[in-house]
Amino acid sequence: MILTSILTWAVVTLSSAFMRQAPDYEAALENQMLMGALVQTTGNTNRYWVEVTAEDYTGWVTEMSLQYLSDQEKEAYLEASKWICVAEYARIRESPSESAVPLCDFTMGDIVRQAGEGCGGWVQVLLPDGRTGWVLKHQVMDFRTWAESRSGLSTADAPGRAFCAREITSLACAFQGTPYMWGGNSIKHFDCSGLVKFCYFLNGIILPRNASQQIKCGTPVKDGCWEPGDLLFFGSKKPLKVTHVALYLGDGRIVHSSQKVRINTLEEYGREVVGACRILGNVDCGKGVKSILRSPYYFKQYGR
Repeated sequence: MILTSILTWAVVTLSSAFMRQAPDYEAALENQMLMGALVQTTGNTNRYWVEVTAEDYTGWVTEMSLQYLSDQEKEAYLEASKWICVAEYARIRESPSESAVPLCDFTMGDIVRQAGEGCGGWVQVLLPDGRTGWVLKHQVMDFRTWAESRSGLSTADAPGRAFCAREITSLACAFQGTPYMWGGNSIKHFDCSGLVKFCYFLNGIILPRNASQQIKCGTPVKDGCWEPGDLLFFGSKKPLKVTHVALYLGDGRIVHSSQKVRINTLEEYGREVVGACRILGNVDCGKGVKSILRSPYYFKQYGR
């Protein structure tokens, strides 16, 4: 039986929470949400499953994946000082020691609140479920400082775009060999659009979740005019159906998640490009590309 209640807010408590198409472990995996991400519940529940909307995507997660927030708690959460994990993999522990009991895993892009002073190379954190723990200081960065420093915000000129493109494509290439998983959107697993979304997110830019949505973002790019960092789409042209997306590296090469994250030449991949778009230079311009700093899911937007 599905019960309906009022809309409310919640924050993701797991390093990566699986969002499914229906309230069942056998249902299709649609997305992964990272720890610290703010979501809105729809009011629909089914046993221990809760339906949520995460920016532009709606699906079902287990109740232990979430910590509910009132409107006031949500505002306080947005204003609170936070850490973002910048290490690939880390652990949050009960006390500031590598031999201390681990509370949870903590992976790149996860967000937690700051809590108190540091201690011998460790910082104290407040987990979304209210527990306190410790993480090595070199594995995190102040979230606002991190967001303000992302190169994706400085792409008004060609040198800025080129620098950001190198950051994005280098990150994607660093994930070579990561297993493909439908719905994967974390460092543990990627599908094709999840890899693209994650690498742009780590450079301060929020893209829609799916390739069919991503092709509508930014500005279209004609065949042969691609630059590193552009998104190349594959599928069929008539009618247009997008089934795959890759990041262009230059010199006819792409990095993409297809069975695993890998680098190919377009000739090796052997599929026709059905469209391309340029994201860089189109952030916060009403073209479907948002910066993390301007997102009400990550920072309080004063005067907006």
